[in-house]
Formats: sequence, C-alpha cells, structure tokens
Amino acid sequence: MIHETLGLQTKTLKTRLFHSILITITGFLATLTLTGCGGSSSNDNTVTSQGSIRVLHASPDAPPVNVKLDGNVSISDLDYAQSSGFVNVRAKDYDVTVEGIIPGDNVDVIDVVGFTVAKNDRTTVIATDVVASITPIVLSDSDATPASDEVALRVVHASPAAAGLVAAVDVYVTAPGDNINAASPALTFAFQEDVDVGALPADLVQIRATGAGSKDVVFDSGSVDLTQFAGSKLLVVAIDSANSTEQSGSPIKLLVATDSDHVILLDAETLSGARVVHASPDVDAIAGPVEVYASSGALPASPVELIDAFSYLEVVPGVDSFVGLPAGDYVFDVAPDTDMIGDSVFTSDNVQLAQGSEYTVVAAGRVTSDPAFGLLLTADNLRPVATQASVKVIHAAPAAGIVQVYVSAAGDFSVADVEAGIAGAPLLPDFSFGDITGNVAVAPGGYDIRVVSGGVVAINVENFNLEGGSVSTIIARGPNEPAGVPSDFGVVVLTN
Repeated sequence: MIHETLGLQTKTLKTRLFHSILITITGFLATLTLTGCGGSSSNDNTVTSQGSIRVLHASPDAPPVNVKLDGNVSISDLDYAQSSGFVNVRAKDYDVTVEGIIPGDNVDVIDVVGFTVAKNDRTTVIATDVVASITPIVLSDSDATPASDEVALRVVHASPAAAGLVAAVDVYVTAPGDNINAASPALTFAFQEDVDVGALPADLVQIRATGAGSKDVVFDSGSVDLTQFAGSKLLVVAIDSANSTEQSGSPIKLLVATDSDHVILLDAETLSGARVVHASPDVDAIAGPVEVYASSGALPASPVELIDAFSYLEVVPGVDSFVGLPAGDYVFDVAPDTDMIGDSVFTSDNVQLAQGSEYTVVAAGRVTSDPAFGLLLTADNLRPVATQASVKVIHAAPAAGIVQVYVSAAGDFSVADVEAGIAGAPLLPDFSFGDITGNVAVAPGGYDIRVVSGGVVAINVENFNLEGGSVSTIIARGPNEPAGVPSDFGVVVLTN
C-alpha cells in the first residue's frame, strides 16, 4: 500500500524538485562532452583506448544518484560526501542517463545521446550547492607529477555553509602545531573556486581554514598523515558538515578523493552525539527517576553522570538535540537517583561512538519481568534530503508483543479498515520488541501510522506530516506500568 501511495505522490515530486537539477546536469554533461572532444577520435574503440570519469557528490541536501552509460549502471547509489572513484570506460560515444534515487520510483533526470569519452581523459565532476541551486564543477587532475615521497593536491571550495559565513577562505597547510599568526596562507579561494596546489612532501601536516584576512580558525584538521598517500594525486574538497554534531565542530569537513576511494576529515574538535529516551515502563514504579553514567577512557574524568533524575518518556537532551561526547568506547550504567554509580542496576555492553556520528539510545524493557531491561542503540543518519522525508521505527513497547505496522496516505483508510484487513499489506508485518528499522525514504506528505497488536489498533497516529528534508524516529511505547491505563499506547517522535 505504501509503495502505491508513494508512487502517486512521486509524480508531482519529479517535476517540482528535479527541474533545476535537469537543467544543471544538461549543462555539465555538455561541458564534459566538450572536454572529451580534445582526445582521440570516438572511432578509436580498441580495448586499450580508455578514458576515466569520477563523480563527487557535494550537494548537501540532494538525493543519491545512479549514472548509466548505454543503459548500464556505471556509478551506482552515489550519496552525499562520496566519490565514485575513477571509472575506466572505453573511449567512445555513449548514451548517458543520470537517475535520481527518490521514494517510490527512481527518476531519469536527463538523457544525453552521443556523450564523448576521449582517450586518456581523467575528468572529475563535482555536484555542488543545495538542490535548488545545484551547480557542477568540472576538473582535471593537478598538473604536478608527485615524486614517490610527495602528494599532488588540487583543492576545491564546495561548501555553501562556509560561503554563507565568509566571502573567501584562507587555507594554511603547516607542520602540526605551527603557529599561523605570522604565517601566510597556502591559498585563498571563494565558493566553487579551485586551486592547483602542486606537489607537497608527503608528511605530517595540519590543515586550517580561516576567513580571508582573518586568523580565526573555522576548521582545524589536527595532525594528518599524508605518507599513506605518497606518490598520489589527491583532490581535497571542502563540503558542508552533515549533521548538528559535525556542525558543532565546524561548518565544513574535507572530502579527500583518491583515484579509487575517499576519506573524510572532520574538524579535530568534533565530538560524537547521543540522545537518550526513557521507554522502560516499570522503572518509575520500582525505583523512581534514574540516572545514567558514562564510563570511557575518552573522558577526562570517568565515570561521568550523563543524565540526572531521568523519568519515563523523557528525552535527554531533547527530541532534536544531542549530548556531545568524545569519540571512543563507552559503558553505560543505569542507577536509582542516588548520585552513586555503585547502585547501578544495569551495565551495558561496550558501545563504540564514532567521531561526528549521532546515536539514539532507548532505555527499554522491564526491570521486573520479560523482556528484560536493556539499551537499544541505533546510529542516526539525520542529513536532510530535499526530495524525501526519512522515517525510522523502533519497537519499545513490551506490552504490545509482535505487531504489524501500517503506513498509508492520510485519510485513505480508517482504523476500522485496518482492523478489518482491507487496508493492504502492512509495511512491517512481524515487528517484534527491540526491532529497529533502517531509514525508510518516503515522499513528503501526510501519513496515517497504525500499530496493530492482536488484530486491534493499539497505536493510531493520523495525518502525521512528513516534510521534505525531515528525518523522524518513531518509537512505539507502552503504558506506564503498573499504574498506567493498559490501553495507553503511543509514540515518542524524535526529529533532526
């Protein structure tokens, strides 16, 4: 049912959201065609006559894409902050299709007949700026040929967030710890400009960016080891940070593309992010409010009281915010509100939190009976994508048992329709306590969400509005036990 609904809504979405992309991609494919025409004749189709194409996705709110050559997918599911690596193809003319990946049905954004790939070409296309203003940058490699102990760099400013803060950026590349106050920048450039830096020693370096003419650092890589890239040509692209935790460290991060792969460099001060949801229905009755401790070698002092006086259905720090923690391995303890970790009634397994990543931790299950109390951990991908809404569902209602989750366009079916079995197939047919879906991409719009337990709708959320760019986590929860009304099922909704 949901797939039919999304297919209908997508028809309007195709026209409205991809019109500007259509025009832009036409332009950059035309540019590539002109670039390719300088090499060998398109009639030179021997196996050894090859060119290469690489695509970088640097549009912060654009969906992933596929690129097809003569109907065959050559670059697939390329998402934000990714590089396809160079794709080697025969030097010839191709029919090219760029396919946007959106809910319900992928969209052929553009078809170009007779796109020329010339012999020995190594062309990179970077999609930059937000969807509404998406713009291509077409580049060749650095002109420098690095020695075996050097790297050759071409650097690109592709961060619209940074462009909104300063007109241009100074970049300093120094030995780690060097003071930049008396130093001159290695380069200065504005949004969508690029600089061929040339060959540099493949050594330990520190990369810092400031507003042009300023020494106020907006990005600091910390110590970066370039020896692993010795002898290589690198493309370094400044792009937008993707979530609030990354943005707390810096508005930008660096996408470093090699011939075949890519590496992301975050600001050295970037933390990991966590938010915690209290969904254990009987803890309040047994122990009252609880507190949560975090123990880790990454903390200056350990353990740390992460949450004080935490009650059923509370979210800390909030439904759309995160506590910043240094990246590392953690053990979490839950204890009665006594300010003593020694009173812990639950100790988690080791949990690894990565730099720049965000996590939702749900305290779920029962203290007094099955399913046993524990922590449900999920890594969040909260990047807004203009062409879709994203939804993740977590089953944290132990009283509900195995349920079926129905999602349909608002108003299409009533509760009675769902219970009578005439509302189509459920989106999640056998959803058990502790289950967590991945992010499901849906077309923006209003939806009815029904959770069915034992043939009866236990949770009914009607006309839940999902906007383009929204990322929602829906946590099914049960009644407060034992004093709560047995029928009091509901949801906790978290957002980006």
